[in-house]
Order: sequence, then structure tokens, then C-alpha cells
Amino acid sequence: MRTDQAEIRPDPTIALVDDLLGGIGRGEIRVPAFQRPFVWRPNQMLELFDSIERGYPIGSLLLWRTNERVPSLNSIGGLPIPPPPEGRQVSYLLDGHQRVSTLFGVLNRPLRDGPAENEADWIWQIYRDLRPDPLGSDRYRHHRSGKFSPHLLPLAAVMRTRDFLRHFHRVELSVKDPDQADSLIREAEAVAQRIKGYKLTLVRLDGASIEQAVNVYARLNRTGTRMDPDQMVSALTYRREQPSLASRIDDIVAAVADTGFGELPRQAVFRALLAIAGETDIMSPRWSLVANYMQNRLHDALPQTDRAVHLAARFLRTGVNLPQAKFLPYSHQLVLLAMFFHVCPEPSRWQYDRLRRWFWVTSWSSAFAGATSTMLRKALEEMQAFASEAGDLDPDVSDVQPMPESFNLNSARTKAYVAWETAEFPRRLDMLGQPFDVVKQLEAADSQIFRHVVPKDSRPANRLIFLTTPNIGVLAALKGLNLPRDEQILDSHGIPIKAWRRLCEGGNGNQIFVDDRTEFLEQRLRAFADRLGVPVFGSIEGVADDDSE
Repeated sequence: MRTDQAEIRPDPTIALVDDLLGGIGRGEIRVPAFQRPFVWRPNQMLELFDSIERGYPIGSLLLWRTNERVPSLNSIGGLPIPPPPEGRQVSYLLDGHQRVSTLFGVLNRPLRDGPAENEADWIWQIYRDLRPDPLGSDRYRHHRSGKFSPHLLPLAAVMRTRDFLRHFHRVELSVKDPDQADSLIREAEAVAQRIKGYKLTLVRLDGASIEQAVNVYARLNRTGTRMDPDQMVSALTYRREQPSLASRIDDIVAAVADTGFGELPRQAVFRALLAIAGETDIMSPRWSLVANYMQNRLHDALPQTDRAVHLAARFLRTGVNLPQAKFLPYSHQLVLLAMFFHVCPEPSRWQYDRLRRWFWVTSWSSAFAGATSTMLRKALEEMQAFASEAGDLDPDVSDVQPMPESFNLNSARTKAYVAWETAEFPRRLDMLGQPFDVVKQLEAADSQIFRHVVPKDSRPANRLIFLTTPNIGVLAALKGLNLPRDEQILDSHGIPIKAWRRLCEGGNGNQIFVDDRTEFLEQRLRAFADRLGVPVFGSIEGVADDDSE
């Protein structure tokens, strides 16, 4: 903090949920535009209401009250909010966006009977099961259809007495047993009272500068989803006449996602911006200092970063055949690739091939596991020299182990394996022999798409992206194939015939199936590494620790 700034003391106060919602509804409490979008998962929303009903603390909310007008969101929780009132102070939410959006978006939504108008809005339809059986967070649930049910209390009816009475008038008409109806109403009244009576801790900062407010935020203990470094710097470098830094980074991420590649890690895009702007310590926690001395350079470097990130994403997609951005082994790889394409947007064939080799070697050798500022500074210097043709890119190959010993998608080595296997077996056939696009499957699905063949074996060779008809497991579908007619189905998934025969035997054959397929895949991996000019010394299998950012 500068010595010419007065000391600001946070002022904790207590407020009811209704007070918070009212302030938002009047435009007096707003979310600054540099905050990250709403990213909570549906289960996090349910857990919030379960915690409130139990009286558990959900963390304080940090509000910056100022006469200054800061660009802010026009909607919270998917609901429009009015503009800030003229001539009055406005409180900007610095910490608590996810929690506040959940409360406002669920409790202030109009009560309706039926599904949400917008398909994506189903997450805001949360109901409390009033029956005595549900336990824990199971008491709260999303209800996509929105169809009336006497035992489900829509939280949209909790805060408004008229909606509450209207809902329970329907309950009385639909439940024939008066005692049961009375029981449901009593439980609903108790739930509504617990939510309405829940006391929130609001920490207000009055009259602070934005720098002081963000510095206070950075020092407070927080729960929930933290403000990322790019949002802190965005707040500190905010300019009234142009979009915030965070929103520009969002634009870059969204533009790459629109190509079908998926969302790049936004923090890596921010670090690429720092590097291209000339910052050497891209891991720095001193964001207020970075914002002070790099303010103009950061905004000026945005167009170059945009171009460099797009070129890096294109290289990942077409140069190394990464199927989706979410399978990028290390986010630091994106930073370094962006730096390369910033310096050298049109590489020579030799540079391109060396870059491909670098990508696979660093992915297979845990090169960026626990990367430090010093390590990344050196890597950036080497990448800049390589891009300028003043040096070579020659990573250490002594620890290369391309095959993960277990399938763990939090592991860089496993993500690299998925990318390799997707490119090695691009044309997949389902159990009926019909082709399907494996990249499309990876785009739309989560880890559940990697299905086990046999139980209790964590090796990658025991995982398949194999489409089957409903109620048919992978093991049964494979055993049901007929050779030689279905041999091409096995080939499309990298399953040797001898491994399949062992699988059909059952018993110990299940284990031998995984052994045989592992051996087959390792041979293919060694051949791939050899084509890249990457020697594999000793065992090809490496640990699959949680090392991917």
C-alpha cells in the first residue's frame, strides 16, 4: 500500500439473506465486470442451501462501497438487475460472486410450473424434498421438468409470501390426507424460516481505492471460488473507457473454444499475456506491483497475445493432434508455445518438428510438475532463443516414460496418453461395427467415457471409448463379437486378437487381456517415440501422479 493512502479498516456487519437480495434487486449491490463468470457446478449450489439450512457458515462476503462507478454486470444468477441508483453509493462484490449468484438466481426467480424457458437455466430450479427420508444434501435437488409435486418445495417460493401460499394451496388440493398435507406445510415453513433467518457476514470497505480493496481481499481468508490473478490485475488496471483485462482474456478463451477445441486454461492465457508483455516472473504473487508497473504494457500486449494463443492452439490441435484443450498435459506448455508463436508466427519445418518433439518429451517426463518461477523464466528464455533461431530446443529425454502406470486424468502423462491414443486409432467402430467420431465423444463427455473392460485394473489398457447399445457393458459387448467378421472393430480400438481370445476365456484371461493389450500399446508408443527421435530408456511406464495444473 502506498504511504499516501489512508489505512482502510474492514467493517464486518450481519445481514439476513433478504437484506442481501433486496440490495441486489435495487441495484445497490453489484458484481464488478472484472469478476470471473458463474462457474459453480450444480452440486455446489445444492450444498450451499444445505449448509444454510443447517446454519453452517458459508464464508463472509466482501463488499467495496464507493461513489466511484465501476463497470459491472447487468445480470446476476441469470436475472437482470436495475442500473445503480443515481447519487448513491454502490457496493461492489469482491468476494462471494458464486454464492451470491446462487442465492439470487434461485430465490429471486419467478415461480413457474414446468421446465425453464431456456434449457441452460435448469440449474436455477432447486427444490427441497419435504419428506422425512432424504438425508444430507440429498434433501436439495435440481428438478429439470419443474412439474408440480406436493413433497417438493420450489425455493423460488420461499422468499415471497404470495408464492408460498399459492404453492401450498395446490398442495392442500392434491394431497387427500389432511395430516400429510399439514406435515408438508409445517416442514416447508420451517425450511423457509431457516433460509430467511440465516445471518450472513458482510465485510464492507468504505471509501477505499480499488487498489486498497483488492489488497484487502487478497489478505482475507476466503471460502468458495477464489478470484484468479488475472482478475486481481484486471481490477487494479481497470480503465473506464475499455473492456477489463479479465473480459478480454475471456474473449480469447471463448474464441478458441468456438473453433471446437474447447476452453484453454484462462490462467495460462493470463501468464502468456504477462510473458509477452515482458514480465519475467509469470508466477509472481505480487499482483499489485505487477499491475502498477505493467498497466499500459498489459493492455497493449493483448492483440499480440490473442494472435499467439490462437497459433499455439492451432499447433496443439493440428501439430500434435491434441483432441481437446482439456487434455493439455501442462498449462505451462501453452504459455511457452504462445511465446514461441509470438516471436515466430511462421516457423520453419525444422522448428515445427522440434516443437512437436519438445511437446511430447515434456509431457512424458513430468517436466513441469511443480514448476517454479525460476524454472519457467529459464524455459521462456530458451523458447525465445529457439524462436529467434539463436538456439535449439533440446529437452532432457532421460526420464521419458510415455505409458502411465495407471489411468488418472489429473496426470499430465495420462492426458498425453489420451492424445496419442486418439491420434493412433482415429477411426473407431462401435459394437455394431458403425464408425463414430472419437474426438466428438471426448468433446462432449467427461471421464466416464473411458470405460473399464474388466474390474479392478487401473491400467490404461483396461480403458476403452467403446459405444455399446443400452444396458450392454463393454465386457459383454466385446465377448459378443464374432471373428473374422468383427476383427476390424478390435483393430479400431487397438485390441490384439490374442488379447480378445483371453478375454473370452474369462477368469485369469481377464488379467492376461490387460497384459497383452498393454504390451501391444507399449510397442506402438515406442514406435511413435522413435519416429520423433525420442529414445525410451528402461521401463516405458511412469507414475501418473496428480501433476497437471
